[in-house]
Amino acid sequence: MIEARPSASVILARDGAEGLEIFMVRRHARSPVAPSAYVFPGGTVRSDDAHFAPEPDRAALARALSERADTPVQPDQAAAFYVSALRELFEEAGVLLVRDATGRLVTVDAADVALQERLESTRLTLQAHKLSFARVLADWGWEPAFDLLVPFSHWVTPRLLAARFDTRFFVAEMPPGQAALHDTIETSEGIWLSPARALEDDYHTVYATAQHLRRLSPFCSVRDLLAFAGQKPIRRVSPEVVEDGSGLSVFIPPELVDAW
Repeated sequence: MIEARPSASVILARDGAEGLEIFMVRRHARSPVAPSAYVFPGGTVRSDDAHFAPEPDRAALARALSERADTPVQPDQAAAFYVSALRELFEEAGVLLVRDATGRLVTVDAADVALQERLESTRLTLQAHKLSFARVLADWGWEPAFDLLVPFSHWVTPRLLAARFDTRFFVAEMPPGQAALHDTIETSEGIWLSPARALEDDYHTVYATAQHLRRLSPFCSVRDLLAFAGQKPIRRVSPEVVEDGSGLSVFIPPELVDAW
């Protein structure tokens, strides 16, 4: 059995004209994992995610990830999940959940072309593994806004699959004064969609993504979603895969449906 790689994913939400919207990115058709699928920004934890300065309160991050979960997380591991979530959100959506030296959330003026070009250069260098996220924040004088990431779920790829991920999902509100934009290296499109729209046949999603969208569908606002996300239990989900005459079927145990 292939070992599942620690990963983090961010469900980025905003209030749209007709209700709750989620930012989705589409994997390239040539992607080795979920080609052409619409997913939430995210990816595997990098080794440099574990080394962060200034030193985060690892114990507090572990409590935040563990207090509602049935699978506790150690402090060092928790910090890596949080750092990975912020890094992947910047890499795949161009969104920075960070604060400046005054404690205010960073904004990006759409008219400031020079700033946008510098950020894009930083983003590409980070994606190329030539920078750590800690180095990015240090260079720009920013502090990570870990408190804006709300732990939501814990999913592990089925054992039969070749590419496996042990993923912590977070919910975060789209910060004001920024624009989400997909990267051109790993994805081919970025789009804001209501959860119900993203579940329609026009948008190909993998099982885990579809199940998350289904649970997001009842909420009409970011406020309602964050309130739910902050109090729901987090149960480890590892779907089962069964092969029959019609192909592969994926399911989760009945007792976990709407309980994870």
